[in-house]
Amino acid sequence: MKKRSNNIGQRIREKRLDLGWTQERLAKAVRCSRVYVNKLENAHVPSPGIKVLEKIRVRLGMSWEDLWK
Repeated sequence: MKKRSNNIGQRIREKRLDLGWTQERLAKAVRCSRVYVNKLENAHVPSPGIKVLEKIRVRLGMSWEDLWK
């Protein structure tokens, strides 16, 4: 499971950077902390919640397929 979370985190980071967003901007958009976004992107969140992933996915304009591939 950790490897999958790491891949998700990498895809989130890539999309965030493509949009020119900071971790802080994403955190504010999804109402979580910048520390959480950092931990998610660096695979330090073993099982991110589906609600948080949904918020991130929508704010970054990603499909579920983009997030999971």
